[in-house]
Amino acid sequence: MALVECGTHGLVDAAFDGVEHSSEYTLGRALLAGLTPDMLLLADRYFVGYELWADARATGAHLVWRVKKGQIFTPLRVLPDGSYLSIMPTPAETRRLGRARVQGRAIAGTPQGHLVRIVEYTVLTRTEDGSTRLDSFRLVTSLLDHRQAPARRLAMIYHQRWEIENSFAEIKNRLRGAGFTLRSKSPELIGQEVYALLTVYHALCALEHQTAQQAGIDPDRISFAVTVQLVRLGVPSQAAATADRLRWTLEAVAAELLEGLLPARRDRRCERVKKPPKNKFAIKRRDQPRTPSNVRYSLKVARHRPLPAETS
Repeated sequence: MALVECGTHGLVDAAFDGVEHSSEYTLGRALLAGLTPDMLLLADRYFVGYELWADARATGAHLVWRVKKGQIFTPLRVLPDGSYLSIMPTPAETRRLGRARVQGRAIAGTPQGHLVRIVEYTVLTRTEDGSTRLDSFRLVTSLLDHRQAPARRLAMIYHQRWEIENSFAEIKNRLRGAGFTLRSKSPELIGQEVYALLTVYHALCALEHQTAQQAGIDPDRISFAVTVQLVRLGVPSQAAATADRLRWTLEAVAAELLEGLLPARRDRRCERVKKPPKNKFAIKRRDQPRTPSNVRYSLKVARHRPLPAETS
């Protein structure tokens, strides 16, 4: 697992372990040490829980995480932007509230837990062939002030969480290469290889960021595949090179990167069909027509009705 900066794909921290000895939740907890108070952490719905939320907030970073459909958050106060304040209950309170709901008993008082804010919204996707798809999302955040962080803004920010999938694709496919296998035979040496791969990736992202910053463009416009090719071509000439030679090489690579910029990123949709046979998703056949990837999105934040005790 990795802690990645959305805009530049720079690696803040990373953790890995054997499949039998760890899980995403365990590795995610190991990454909390890389958080600082000036960060906004985005995470998928798998990680939402009372203890992990408390540990992440203890770092000073603010959080915007997606919530599972089955998790219940009772509104305490509805805000003007449609979001509402609620409580993320402690494990003991979660069990107590669950028993009360099963027995049909009214829940008295405010449960113990973290004060959070819930943002609900839908995303309507329109494809080139005219078909549509409506997806519902629900976010929990530590940003309680709707004026500082409007609900629509948070919904648009959460969309950036998927940038980490691009980072994994760049590391596994474009940098490592298809068919490449780690050659080490012991856990210690494999760890060295993985860290070396991540270090090189971070250096390439830093090069892209510096180039984009100097040109005043979005780092998304720079092709990572082209960056890897240009750096590989320039490495042999850097053996025993002087500082001036290294600086000239970096300037030459940056100039070539700016000559082959990617077009502005468009909205895309990728069907989850290329999966192993044991996965629940369908397998893509060779004769299967390709689904339209050019789409248009429209986002709508759900507006909850004020509670009976509230006044405007």
